[in-house]
Amino acid sequence: MKYCFALIITTFFLPTAHSQLEISTGYAVNKKLADGAPIHVGYDFKVKGRFYSKPQIGFKYLSHYNDFVGATIKVSIFELHQTISYEVIKSKAYILKPNAGLNYRFYNWKGKMEPPYNTLPQRAYQIVFRDDRLRLNSFIEDSEDKYSVSNFGFTFQLQNQFRLKNKVWFHITPFLEPDYHSSQNTGGCYLGVILKNI
Repeated sequence: MKYCFALIITTFFLPTAHSQLEISTGYAVNKKLADGAPIHVGYDFKVKGRFYSKPQIGFKYLSHYNDFVGATIKVSIFELHQTISYEVIKSKAYILKPNAGLNYRFYNWKGKMEPPYNTLPQRAYQIVFRDDRLRLNSFIEDSEDKYSVSNFGFTFQLQNQFRLKNKVWFHITPFLEPDYHSSQNTGGCYLGVILKNI
């Protein structure tokens, strides 16, 4: 973990790292149907030729209401990404740049069962992860629960860059962030701007 933080901090202070600042938002959805808007900031810098390296810091706040059992779940995700990319297509107005790499994400899950409580039929909802779980029950003493986990995962991005001005580009980036535990899988699309050669 300390190496991941060291990489991010070092990269932000390297002069070459400031060649392409990337700021993104968009849409994300989790395997448990929680969805919302992500916020990401990254620095994309050239390694050699068409190869680039990009560290990113991101945050996602996702929520979902399960109307079948009457439960609301919310998850806050703070994440660090490190990807390597290659410019497959490069022209004056468009760049196709797939990214692949690793991420480390911190999850904070919260859930709440809606009233009525202590009535039949009994309602239940749970998310299991490793040895921990979020478990909700319509009996009032178990109507709220939360848990926090952190772990490594993978990052795949298919970045499409479109030139707006000489140093300002717009990007549309479908992404997939799989995890070895399926409840943490997240996908969606980033939209944002890239400031080149700043």
